[in-house]
Amino acid sequence: MGSHHSDLRRLDKESVNENSMKQSILKVIALTLLISTAFVIFTNRSKAQVSRDQNSSTTNTQAAPTEKTVEQVFKNIKVLNGIPQSQLYPVMRFMAASLGTQCGFCHVFKNGQLDSAADDKPEKQTARAMIKMVLDINKNYAEGNPTVSCYTCHRGRTSPQGIPSLPLPLPSPRSIAGGASIAGLPRAASPTASNSTVLPAAEDILNKYINAIGGRAAIDQIHSCVIKGRTTISSGQFVPYEADQMLPDKAYELFAIQGQTFESVISGSSGWSKNGEGVTELVGQQLADKKLSFPLLMILKLKEQYSSVRVSAEDKIDDRDVFVVNAIRSDNKRERLFFDAESGLLRRRISYLPTLIGIIPDQTDFEDYHAVDGVKLPFTIRFSSLDARTPPIARRFEEIRLNVPLDDLKFAKPVASKPANR
Repeated sequence: MGSHHSDLRRLDKESVNENSMKQSILKVIALTLLISTAFVIFTNRSKAQVSRDQNSSTTNTQAAPTEKTVEQVFKNIKVLNGIPQSQLYPVMRFMAASLGTQCGFCHVFKNGQLDSAADDKPEKQTARAMIKMVLDINKNYAEGNPTVSCYTCHRGRTSPQGIPSLPLPLPSPRSIAGGASIAGLPRAASPTASNSTVLPAAEDILNKYINAIGGRAAIDQIHSCVIKGRTTISSGQFVPYEADQMLPDKAYELFAIQGQTFESVISGSSGWSKNGEGVTELVGQQLADKKLSFPLLMILKLKEQYSSVRVSAEDKIDDRDVFVVNAIRSDNKRERLFFDAESGLLRRRISYLPTLIGIIPDQTDFEDYHAVDGVKLPFTIRFSSLDARTPPIARRFEEIRLNVPLDDLKFAKPVASKPANR
């Protein structure tokens, strides 16, 4: 018994240099935790919900025809084979955030550069084994849905916590009524959990939003805009920012960090980013996410972006009542929209990206709406993502001008300032 307790204490202090025997113990503990968690979640889901989520997730994870898979672009891919190349970095950030670590926990740096293909560290082999375990659990117990993920057990720790901390918090009535999640997505509280308010129809909420920002006639008159302001960078520092947009699907932005210029261009179904190292094409999820970072492309034609909308609950943001709308985009990606119950304005938009190892959320908050030529637009936009190294990005606009003539050449592919060394 004393030896057993000693082993547990050593396991809790496991470091990156521990031997393979301790890593095997970690795998057994993680496997037990994941299976237990999976059974609790799955037994609370109805077959109808599983079927709907499975169909949606299957469609969501399909790559665009022109996008390559990770193994076609990157070296030494062993267990993530088949996912679109644009999902690799989001998946890596998701795993790092789940364990509360950074890239160097599993990968090695050589000559000051990250050598992501190298297999020098045992943590990378453990990560591969954990990914295989997650894939197996979801395949055999979740009918293919990415319900269980690294975050299910790790919750920001390198070693899962297998023993509850005492005293246990008392469950609230709302959490008891809320029930289980659906295919890994957080479930909104029941609209009747605290009162008997009848929720409005999704169509009414979207129409109220359109009227709140100026009405359909005013919106249809907008064809371009020029924005000037500031944006935060990874350090949290604000730098000058400017962006031009032309409806329906062209956009350009620029900001500089310590004399180095960063540009992004969206032109229809293509996009590029440019920095001192050259020009990089945006594909798949990278392209979709960049499009949704521009206000006109994100919020003006909001209603037209969805094939299905459903009001799910009431909630609060900054002590203001909001209605929560579950939505499915025309590309089958799932989102949740939060509309201010009084003003009708959009306050928050959360997008969910299903991947092999879990569902990755991205959140955008809209604040400080002001009227510009008869249309209300947010002058502060905050982007929150699963990147432990980067705080939420805040963009604060000082000037928005509508229907400014723009040269179409602005949205052409950028020219590299110097040849890329590839």
